[in-house]
Amino acid sequence: MGTQYVQKNYLPAIRKAFSGDPDITSFIPMKLGMTNDSFIFERRDGTFMLRLPGRGSEALIDRKQEYEVYQLLAGRGIADEVLYFDPESGIKITRYIEGARVCDPNSKSDLKECMRVLRSFHDLNLHVDHYFDPWERLEYYESLRGDTPSRYDDYFQIKATIRNVYEWTLNQPRHIMLAHIDPVADNFLFTPDGEVYLIDWEYAAMQDKDIDVAMFAVYSLLDKEQVDLLISLYQDGAEDILQKKKIYAYIAIAGLVWSNWAEFKMNNGDVLGEYAPGQYRFAKDYSSYFYAF
Repeated sequence: MGTQYVQKNYLPAIRKAFSGDPDITSFIPMKLGMTNDSFIFERRDGTFMLRLPGRGSEALIDRKQEYEVYQLLAGRGIADEVLYFDPESGIKITRYIEGARVCDPNSKSDLKECMRVLRSFHDLNLHVDHYFDPWERLEYYESLRGDTPSRYDDYFQIKATIRNVYEWTLNQPRHIMLAHIDPVADNFLFTPDGEVYLIDWEYAAMQDKDIDVAMFAVYSLLDKEQVDLLISLYQDGAEDILQKKKIYAYIAIAGLVWSNWAEFKMNNGDVLGEYAPGQYRFAKDYSSYFYAF
C-alpha cells in the first residue's frame, strides 16, 4: 500500500495535520485491529501513525466523545501525542515512538507498571459529559445482531444472572470519574526512555474506576490466578475485599458486554479467534466466582 493510496483517500487529513504540506516519504500498514486500522508514514521531520476507523466502527464508537476526551488529556503526559483528530471521521494522527512496545500481560513487572499508570490516571479524577453504562452497552451491542440469535444456547440464562450482578454493583460504593474503559495490555505503550503511555481512548467515559481493572483482565484472557495478581497490584498493598468482589462483578459484566460486541463483529465478517468465546467464559465463570465470594 503506497503513496497513491494515501493521496486518494487520506491526504486531506495529512495536509491538515501538517499545514498543507504532506511531505510523505513512505507509508506502510502497521496493524489491522478489531476496531481500527493503523498505518505508519514518514516525513523528513519524523515518523507518524495514522489511525483509520475500521469497518462497522461507526456503530460502536462516538468519535465526538473520543475527541472531547483527547482535548481533556492534552498536555498531561498520560496519552500519546495527538497531532490531528477529525471528530467527524475519527481519523487520527499521532507521533510514532520508535522502539516502543506494548505490555506483556504475562510479565509481573509489566502488570505492576500498568497498574501504577492506571492508578495515577484515576488519581486525576477527571470528568467529561458522557457516561458509560455497561448494561446499556450490552443491550445495544445485542441489538446490533438484529434477528440473528446468539451463538450461545444459554445466553438468556447467563444474561439474567449478569443483570443481578450489575444491579448489585449499583448499590455499592463507587468512585465515578473518567475511566478509560479499554485499558488493555495493547494500549499501554512502554517507550525506550522509560515512559509508559495509555493510548486509544475511544471508549473512555464516566464510570466507576474499578471497571478499568476488569477490562484489562478480560481482554488479555487472564486466568484467575493472574486476575487476583492484577487486583493485588492495582491495590498496591491496600487490600480491599469489597473492591475485589466488585472487580469480579465487573469482569462478569464486561465479559457479556464484549461477547455481544464480538458477536456483532463476527457477523460482519471479522475473525476474532479465542477472544470471542473467551469473553463469554468470563461472563459465566466470574458470575459464579462472584456468588461464591
